[in-house]
Amino acid sequence: MSSEGFQFSEHIAELRRRLKVVFLSFIIVLILVVFFPANPVQQGQNLGQYLNLQFLDHTLIAVFLHWVVAYILPSGWQLVAASGLGGPMEVYFVASILLTVVVCMPVIAYETYKFIDPALKDEERKLVYPFVICTTVLFAVGIAFGYFVIAKYLVMFLAPFFQATSTSYLVDATAFYYVIFLIIGATGVSFTAPVFVYTLIRLRVLDPEFFSKNRVIIWFMVWVVCGLFLTPDGGPLLDLAIFVPIIALIEIAVLLARHGLGEGTTRRRVSTESMCAHCGARLAEKSPFCPSCGRAAA
Repeated sequence: MSSEGFQFSEHIAELRRRLKVVFLSFIIVLILVVFFPANPVQQGQNLGQYLNLQFLDHTLIAVFLHWVVAYILPSGWQLVAASGLGGPMEVYFVASILLTVVVCMPVIAYETYKFIDPALKDEERKLVYPFVICTTVLFAVGIAFGYFVIAKYLVMFLAPFFQATSTSYLVDATAFYYVIFLIIGATGVSFTAPVFVYTLIRLRVLDPEFFSKNRVIIWFMVWVVCGLFLTPDGGPLLDLAIFVPIIALIEIAVLLARHGLGEGTTRRRVSTESMCAHCGARLAEKSPFCPSCGRAAA
């Protein structure tokens, strides 16, 4: 087998091992979220509830769903299974999967980093830890902002229209939860956009002047995304509430990246050296990776 073929098989084996860790972590957390009681001491005293599935009302995901309803749904409103008998069960497991993904994000980020680490150059490796930390923090901040601000005030904004049209406060449970999950998840993801902007500029993939010259277009596109995906039926005030922090974070990211480029960051390029800087092995012509150690040519 050639060195290139051997190296490729090693990468596939490493990817399989990393994916296995992520998959096992996901399954373990999912089982805990779906079946583990929020208060194991109290629930362990009533073993009969496991025979008729009444324990599902006291699991971690059930407690989370109760919190969502208690905080977001106004007093006097009721959720109904308008979409059918299977609607509540669908919501239960979809919420479990989403919560599991959030909990497993550190594992996913770590395994992704460990897989791509050998291919990173020293300049790129310096950006990995700030990238992972800032992405995690901003994702958490975005989720909190979407839950405590956007989702809460979306329902408050819609309440007067129920009164104006003499509509009873009976809301389809499946639609309610899906809108809330969409807002929370989309807001969390959108808050991470500045990290990608900063990283791409520092790696010279994007030019800071691109944002200066196209600021109006970028702002308009962000506004459209906020209105269509982040605050459905929320009106221009809620669009503005999420538009302002996202734009502010992007502008700060561009400013910091431009400052970082002024400190001597060099443009990325494939090394033309004939020897690997890590292990000293001879490199094939125009090869971006060392056939011996598998690391990026530097």
